[in-house]
Formats: sequence, C-alpha cells, structure tokens
Amino acid sequence: MRIAFTANPLPGHIVPMIPLVRAALAAGHGVAVVTGADAAPFVLAEGSPDVEVLAAGPPTLEAMADMQRETGTSPATAPRPDVIAEYFAGRRVTATVDDAIRAARAWRPHLVVSESLDHVGPYVAAALDVPFLRHSFGPERPEAVRTAMAAVSARTAADRGVVLPPVAAWIDVYPAFLEAPGTVREGRRIPIRPAAHDAVGRDGAASPADRRRRAVSPASASGPGSVRPRALVTMGTVFTSQPLLDRVLASIEEAGLQVDLVTTAVNGVRAEPTRHDSAVRIRNVPFRPLAELLAEVDAVVTVGGAGTVLGALAAGVPAVVMPLGADHAVNAARAEAAGAAVTVDGPEAVGAGLRRVLEDGDLGRSARVVAARIRELPPVEAALTEIEDLVVSATRERV
Repeated sequence: MRIAFTANPLPGHIVPMIPLVRAALAAGHGVAVVTGADAAPFVLAEGSPDVEVLAAGPPTLEAMADMQRETGTSPATAPRPDVIAEYFAGRRVTATVDDAIRAARAWRPHLVVSESLDHVGPYVAAALDVPFLRHSFGPERPEAVRTAMAAVSARTAADRGVVLPPVAAWIDVYPAFLEAPGTVREGRRIPIRPAAHDAVGRDGAASPADRRRRAVSPASASGPGSVRPRALVTMGTVFTSQPLLDRVLASIEEAGLQVDLVTTAVNGVRAEPTRHDSAVRIRNVPFRPLAELLAEVDAVVTVGGAGTVLGALAAGVPAVVMPLGADHAVNAARAEAAGAAVTVDGPEAVGAGLRRVLEDGDLGRSARVVAARIRELPPVEAALTEIEDLVVSATRERV
C-alpha cells in the first residue's frame, strides 16, 4: 500500500503523524509526505530518510507574511476563526493544490491522510479517487473555528468546481477522555496512543527516552545535598522571539526560583540571565526531540502548542501554559481541566505559575495519572491495521 500524508510545512503539524509514518514504513508500505520543500529536511531527519517528500506550496511563515501585507491580518498576528479559515482553507489551497495533485498523481497513492489543518489533501484524494482520512493533533476546535473553516472550504471547492470527498475516518491522537464534557466527536475514530516526539533509530524505529524520576527540593530551597528542580522552556517555532523569552526569564528570576532551565534555541533566540545575581541556571540546546527533553525535566513552560502540551501529558510532566494564539487556549484549558497544568495570561506571570507547578504535588500527581491513562490507549500498530482494513474495504466497494 502507498500512503500519501499531507501537511502544512510546520513541525507542529507534521510531528503528530510521524509515529504512523514510521509504523507504515516498518510494515512495508510506501510513504510520501506532501508538504512545502522547506520542510523536507525536517521530515527526512525526524520521520525517516525512507520517506518520499513531494514538494508543494510556499513556506508557511512566508505565506502568512504575504497575507499580512496584503490583508492586514494573518493567523500569526490575528488568530480569529475567519482569519485562520481564510489562510488554511483558502489561500494555502490556492497556492499549493495544483502542484500537490501533480506530484501525487505521479506517485500514485492508495489513500491520503491529512493533518487536521491541511486542506490540500482532500483535493488530492478527489483527483485520484482514493480514500481520504484525517489525522488530529489536538482537541476538537471551537465551533466558531469549525464553522468558519467549513464555509471557506466550501467556497474554495465551489470556485474550483471540485466535490471534496467525505472523511472516511479520523486517526485520533488526542485522547477522548481529555476532551471537554459534551464534545461531539463526529465520524469514525481510530485512536492512537499519543507520545512526545522521539528520535528515530538506525532501524527506523523511535528510540524511547527514559523518564527519570528525581527527588527534587522545593523551588526556593538551596544548600548542600539539595537537587534543584529543572524546567523546559519552549516557545515553539512560530511565536518565539527574544523579547518574549527575556520577559519569561525575568519573571522566573523575580519569583526567586532556584531552578535550572533548559531552553530550545530557535531562529537565533537564546536564553540568558537578565540580572547579575540570578539564581536561575540556563542551558540552551539546539533542536532535540521533545521526548528527550521531557525525560530531563520536572516541569514545562510553553505557549501551548498541541504537540508540546500533549507530549508533556503523555510523559507525566506538569506544565505552565501561556497561550499566545492559534489553538493555545484550547490546549491549555484541557490540560488545566485534567489538573496537570497552570494557565497564565502573560510572560510576567510565568514565574508565579512555575513556582506553583514545582511546589504543588497535586499537579505532578495529576500529570502522572493522565500519563497512565494514555498508556492504556491502542498503539499505532493497531491503528495501522484498522487503516489497512478500511482501504481494502473501500477498494472492494469500488470494484
């Protein structure tokens, strides 16, 4: 079987599908990823060198910058439902779909799997007349976002004279027990046990990081024999900036925390102490798979990207979430409702939030309970078997 995955060329949109990509390759299936050429090095390094990258469409950050210049808004600066929908279901489709169909037609997949904000995949599936599946990467989006997305998608399809295919199934990496009460999860669901992104080994399989349990002292403690708590600070790849990171670090210092910070240096942004008498020790690291970083820390400070929040939950690590846009607020709300996170309203509040996470044992215990429930979910291999059966059935129906 040949599976074409389609995704926006951003790590946070690609990473949730990597376990299924690796499982499909291990089972002997052909795998291609239809995405921007700028994401090809990431796909090959973090997914597998055996993936075929079918380049289509502009880099996301450049495309959003163009939208900002032309319209005055973009999802990066004004993450309103209408703006999000206009970019992902409108502008990106127009800029990408013809190249994507051309490349996929030459590669000849038997099915298309699209991440939940990719709206190019349905056109590929329609053009090639193959089953279409969606792959989630976070909780159900608010109704306003879903409604806006459906409206723009319908308009774009009508403009192109295309009848988009139904979703045969949702490959669901987000645990149903974490969704908000009353959430309606429409369509057939194929659950997958989520995990933080891990490195690929020489055999093409993930190399799980061992989660170390450390007996740490309170964040305000010092003295011989005390083990300082350690926290990961990550702003992601879209919202990171030097001024933002500086304000976060200043907040942690002003809270009087005795803590070691691990920060990911992205786009030249680096963490440095903001005061000469800082009790905070900082270690900047280049990009590393999230699972490796989570294995070293006792807490996470994040803006709320779906992969980071869900990865922390899967690893049993409590979090401080500072939503800045996109789906951050939804991800933060679900982690907080599970008792495994504290949400703060800006960088100046991070220090107090981190103190609470490090010193409130209930948050850590809740995070570990969530992780235990996640471990009970089906492995990716079980989902792949269900997908294989679905494609076989769809093929028989066509015959």
